[in-house]
Amino acid sequence: MAEELNDFRQGLEEHLPHLTKSQQRIASYLLVSYDEATFMAAADLAERLDLSEATVVRFAKAIGYDGFPQMRRHLQELYLTRFTPGARLQRKLSELASSQGHVLAKVLDMEVQYLTEASHSIDTADFDHAVDILLSAQRLFVFGSGPSSSLAELAELRLRRLGLLTISMTESGRHLLEKLQLLQKGDAVLVDGFHHVRAELVAVLDHARALGCRSILITDTLGPILQSKVDVVLAARRGPVSTFHSLTVPMSILNALILAVAMARPNESLAALDRLDQMRATYNLDVTVKGLSKRGLTEDCP
Repeated sequence: MAEELNDFRQGLEEHLPHLTKSQQRIASYLLVSYDEATFMAAADLAERLDLSEATVVRFAKAIGYDGFPQMRRHLQELYLTRFTPGARLQRKLSELASSQGHVLAKVLDMEVQYLTEASHSIDTADFDHAVDILLSAQRLFVFGSGPSSSLAELAELRLRRLGLLTISMTESGRHLLEKLQLLQKGDAVLVDGFHHVRAELVAVLDHARALGCRSILITDTLGPILQSKVDVVLAARRGPVSTFHSLTVPMSILNALILAVAMARPNESLAALDRLDQMRATYNLDVTVKGLSKRGLTEDCP
């Protein structure tokens, strides 16, 4: 992998003398920050460098690619091979060790920074559109794989408690398809996807689109790649792509969606929770009294 990255950088350096000044700026940026550019759309990279999108497209062709999409796919292949989970953790540990202060304070400061960035990266109109999709759906299907499966399970639990028929999809392969085949026109899909364009993620989005189901994507870097497949993209930046990633931002966005749904239908949401409490009492299952249940201490909240 190191050899492939070195070959890429060497190729850029060999092309430098033959590039325009604007193209040389792009090459210089990629030599230093190719990992940050890996998931950018041509327009995003152009904006970052204060250039035209056409200049970025011409640059990709000038260094030997058929176009910008092919160059970006190559960058993603380099990234996925180099920045393994172990490599990202090692980088974050080095950052923590090289700065002063207690690790707890430093990590909390990191999370606050990411949350602050998220407040500026998500358009409120896009968020409201996502809420409308959730409210108008007959059923909700929530997909997440790997670490983000916990987000899908949380969404299923809390939306179901609000009286919405919600199905989580955290399986892979055939087991995922067994749930996906239940999807029907009028349903909606909420997808969590980060960095990797997994085959399961694409299958969920493609099948939803084929049926005419609306979809929401919570992601950090995959928006430019998958935007044509979804109705709404909610950007959940989790830190630099080459370092340890947090789920705090996407979980906060998810909690905001759930609470917005409850606010839009307060009577139905509270009635659903009341029914649940009544059923617990009727059937003597997990009845909570002063923080205690038959199974011991509980924290039982919607």
